[in-house]
Amino acid sequence: MLVRDFMSKKPVTIRPDQSLTAARMLLTKQRIRQLPVMRRGRLAGIVTDRDLRAAPAEARRVEEVMTFTPHVISPVESADQAARLLRSWKVNALPVVDDGKLVGIVSTSDVLDAFISISGIAEPSYHILVKTPAGKGMTSRLRALVQSRRGEIKWLYAGRGRAREAHMRVVCRNVDDLVTSLEAEGFEVVRIVSSMEP
Repeated sequence: MLVRDFMSKKPVTIRPDQSLTAARMLLTKQRIRQLPVMRRGRLAGIVTDRDLRAAPAEARRVEEVMTFTPHVISPVESADQAARLLRSWKVNALPVVDDGKLVGIVSTSDVLDAFISISGIAEPSYHILVKTPAGKGMTSRLRALVQSRRGEIKWLYAGRGRAREAHMRVVCRNVDDLVTSLEAEGFEVVRIVSSMEP
């Protein structure tokens, strides 16, 4: 999933010469935490709710408290790259810039929504924990079994070392048929949790 697939496409913006009061009102009205700052149609910076809370008493305009060179991201970067950049730069949003033009903004919440979508938890699916038989190629065997039952593995994590456990999120029509197939191949199904359960 790419940034362009989950970013906010029409970000609310502000000019650097606007007042801090105007910025606060926009953040409150739009229920957001950051505003890209635009000057003559170009991204000039970003101002956040944190900037406004920390503003000195004498500050009056956005340009007095904004970050002038914000970190940005391309719309064709991946969701995991966006998450990595947000985390490493310790910011809550990144303006999305394409060929020098602001085309969106991606926030931590947007990235979480993307990962929820990618993981399959938002659709009817099952988190299945299995104990695996000894031997190599366990993950490929699990993938083949799920595919043979017309299922799809959204993610698969195989424990390392002696654990011999595998967790997987599976979308399938009939989980009982899948469990029967897994057990017939020597896998012990320990737990099944539906995404539809609270």
